[in-house]
This record gives sequence, structure tokens and C-alpha cells, in this order.
Amino acid sequence: MKLKILSASILAASCLTLSTSAAVTFDFTGQGGTFDGNAFVNSISISDTDTGFSTFMNVTGAGGNLNSNASAFGIGNDVIDGTTESITLTFSTNVEFNFIDLSGVGTEAQAASEGASLTVGLGPSITLYTNAPGIGGTFDGGSDIYTPTSALLLTAGQSIIVTGSSATSNISLQQLGLTVVPEPSTYASLAGLLALGYVMVRRRK
Repeated sequence: MKLKILSASILAASCLTLSTSAAVTFDFTGQGGTFDGNAFVNSISISDTDTGFSTFMNVTGAGGNLNSNASAFGIGNDVIDGTTESITLTFSTNVEFNFIDLSGVGTEAQAASEGASLTVGLGPSITLYTNAPGIGGTFDGGSDIYTPTSALLLTAGQSIIVTGSSATSNISLQQLGLTVVPEPSTYASLAGLLALGYVMVRRRK
């Protein structure tokens, strides 16, 4: 009986090891009380209720103070105007970038005046506009959501930067999708638990 319980515990730990990431969607809209009038807001907790993994996000605005309303998030007037205004998101732990939801981004014909510029971690800056080709993912201008071909890893301290692609861009940030990556110590603890369980099972046999 004890052997069965121990085996179940090991199996549960194995399952946890295989599911140690947590998908989170953070909504920047409708949070005037958090952002409005601030040049930066630090240590915003982002966590997953299923797994308990979490990170802290620092949000910094350039070109003016942060401003949020019911449908948009930007600088000063809830919009990121041109290339002199930008929003930088920095994380305290490793995270994976899954998608970003913007608004106000123009079509290919308008890209020179209404595009968005996005930089993720140490990757190159990319220009987003409807059906933009060769950007390493998909961007649906109908919903203004950019999804990379595969999740992009940002190590602790790296940032996501959103700004306009030209002086006449008028865009805003709405939501961010990311995955919180467990600390290496979490994996080490789980590995230790599995190793201990294996030794105990061997001894019982």
C-alpha cells in the first residue's frame, strides 16, 4: 500500500515537472488607478492561479506619463504617438512572450504612417501592420494581435518595447500574453524529489 502511495506521489511530481509553465494574459486597459499620471510603475505582480508561478513586471513610459482608459493604454492621452513615446515592460524572472494585442495599427498601405514598432528582448525591432510579411509570426490587423511563430524567451531583466514606427503613428497597447517560467530552483527541487522517490522505491523492492 505504501509503495502504491509513493508511486502515485512520484507520478504526480512527474506531471508537475511536465506542466511547470503558466499562461497569463495581462490587461492594461481600464487600470487608470494603477497607471495614470505615473512615469513608471514597478513590481506589478503577475501570477497564475493554477500553478502559483509568478513574476513582477515593471512598466516605464517615455515621452510622458502612463495613461489607461477602458479600451486603450498609452502615453499622456492613452495613445503612443510617433517614435518619441514608448512603453517598456521588464520582468523579474524568465518569461515567454506569446502575443501582444495593440490597437490603431494601419494596413500595409498605411505602414509608413500608422505602423507599430515592437522589440522583444534582444531580438530585432519589427514593424507591425496588417498582413506584414516576414516578421516571424502572424499579425492580424483586424484585431491587431501579433503572435510570434513560437514563444520568445526573455530572461530576467529583459524587456518588451512598444513604440510607433513613424512620427505619425497613433497606436495603443491593450493586452499581453506571456508564460511565467519557473525559477531553476523549482526544477532542482522537483528533480530531487523524483530522485529520492526512485531510491525509496528501489529499497522497498
